[in-house]
Amino acid sequence: MSALPWWLWVAIVVVGVFLWLRRAAKGWRASVRAEFIEYLRREAPSREIVAERDRELEIKSNGGSTATLRLDRLFSQASALPEGDAAGRQALFAKVVGMLEESERMALPDPERDRKRLRPRLASDGFLQQLRVEVKDATIPAVASGVPGLSVVFVLDSDSSVAYVTESLLASLSLSPDDALLLAKANLAPTFDAAIVRRAVSGGKLMMVKSGDTFDAARILLVSAHLQEGENIAAVIPDRDTLALLSVPADGDWSKLGKLAKAAAGPVLWDTPLLVTPLGISALPSSSGAASRA
Repeated sequence: MSALPWWLWVAIVVVGVFLWLRRAAKGWRASVRAEFIEYLRREAPSREIVAERDRELEIKSNGGSTATLRLDRLFSQASALPEGDAAGRQALFAKVVGMLEESERMALPDPERDRKRLRPRLASDGFLQQLRVEVKDATIPAVASGVPGLSVVFVLDSDSSVAYVTESLLASLSLSPDDALLLAKANLAPTFDAAIVRRAVSGGKLMMVKSGDTFDAARILLVSAHLQEGENIAAVIPDRDTLALLSVPADGDWSKLGKLAKAAAGPVLWDTPLLVTPLGISALPSSSGAASRA
């Protein structure tokens, strides 16, 4: 009996390693899934697991309806946690349960409750296009921000998550997109310190807004209300959790602000400086010397 060629031995080893890794990954997913189910039964006992599969669960909600919960995002975020980080896993599970509760509220909108939870969020064209693909069988409404390529969408805010507002949900709240923008800004306004704008305008200091509630960039929509006639201010929103305000460079050199706009701490929202006037936000004139968007 002749010996197997070397390349066949290599192929056998590669296949063996692949199968072992596949079994190991499936076993890890099973352990995370079991831990999440245990958490769900302990913290949300009114929900019933009616079916369990490798990457999804069928869950009966409080109202009796059954929905499929895809677990891919749960697995992805769990894999990023340090090994043995029990507190991190518990926080992740709590977030997922919060999203389940939010989806139930979305299914039964209550204008009196949900109008108070409406918030604005900025979205680039690329993100908005991706969002509209992911949210199937629904339309995500958007309002122009004043900057080409940057729109305002709406979310319902809750303690552990946000839910993007669809056209049908907006109608159930008896709001047009323009009315929704006014209400969303009014709901966000109490969380914004107007003195920051005045200090940036008069003091020439860089003022940072980083509250960590995922709405810092959206607060740029509130700045114009605190500017007086003839005033303007520079702003950067590199990511959704950052808003920086500074007086407009007197020498016309926007290069430092341009670098700051590209220093995103998370997924990039907008990578060039913006101009805010009492009329709203706008892109910089091409003569300003600011770098163009990637």
